[in-house]
Amino acid sequence: MQRLLCRSVLACIFLIGAVGLGDAAPRADEQPDAAVVPLLDPAAMPESAIPVARAVTTSRAATSIRFPYVPQSEYLPTHTNYWEGRDGASIDHIVIHYTDISYARTLRAFNTLASDVSSHYVIRGDGHIAQIVHEADTAWHSGNVWYNRHSIGIELELDRVTNPVFTAAEYYAAAALVCAISARQGVPLDRSHVIGHNQVPGTTHTDPGPTWDWPHFMWLTSLCAPPTSASVHASFVSEKPYPDISANDAALVSVVLRNTGTTAWRKGTTQEARLGIPGNSSSLAFLSDGWPTPERPAVQQEEIVPPGGTATFSFRVKGTLSGTFVVPLRGVVDGGAWMDDLGMYTVVTVR
Repeated sequence: MQRLLCRSVLACIFLIGAVGLGDAAPRADEQPDAAVVPLLDPAAMPESAIPVARAVTTSRAATSIRFPYVPQSEYLPTHTNYWEGRDGASIDHIVIHYTDISYARTLRAFNTLASDVSSHYVIRGDGHIAQIVHEADTAWHSGNVWYNRHSIGIELELDRVTNPVFTAAEYYAAAALVCAISARQGVPLDRSHVIGHNQVPGTTHTDPGPTWDWPHFMWLTSLCAPPTSASVHASFVSEKPYPDISANDAALVSVVLRNTGTTAWRKGTTQEARLGIPGNSSSLAFLSDGWPTPERPAVQQEEIVPPGGTATFSFRVKGTLSGTFVVPLRGVVDGGAWMDDLGMYTVVTVR
């Protein structure tokens, strides 16, 4: 291993933790993780020396992060310690790390050529996000060339002085960021694809460590996970008795579904669950006064329905023609992902 020559002991201090010592230049078969050099805490730095926030971005094309919690973010790119592009590799994983040093010192390390380390994002203890490397480029964060090419790295500040425990703001910011990455890159939000540094093959690192609450974090990602055909599923729970009405009378139809997918249904967002006729057919609109037509779907009554929860969909029917009508129903999340075909229907009898 090549060593640095320093003029003082302080200048040669390297902390080993979630970010460890590395070679001066990464080799194809062994890429180091993170050697870091001292940096004054921002509170002790003159204002002119504190990095100035630049244009907010989350990839080469700016995309805002949407979540119940909206974190602050800034773009502070490194000009070293990354490879441009990914050599044709797909993005298949998101790797969670902790810094073991302060946020400020981490930024310095990622901009120091001799440290040989970087990550795509760094999250400060207060939830502030800095993007260091474009998602389209390869950061040096996992110590494994294949995983670097195929993943996005996120460092969370965990430092005995500046931020000794993971904060709620870090969990929320990380979840919002992971959801946004999932939406852009198509990375499934499960523990096979969202992993810790300790899960990277060949690593000697243990981060994010035993104090990182994986179940809580994955639950948070379920609240903002993008709705797709893989993440949106439902099962039938119950339905009110089929309405039997007189002509021109109205009745209420209520259907309860359970969210059996991996993304929450959130009212008023692209994760909103709706109930209507397959194909958005309006052929049965004569039953309305509240019938879920394409322009007026029945939406979930609850504000948020996490995975495992139930949602109620209610609409009114008003008979204008006599007869018995069998009406198929199907659920859809507002983002366009169809739920499973549950064979749901309601029967309306108009006398």
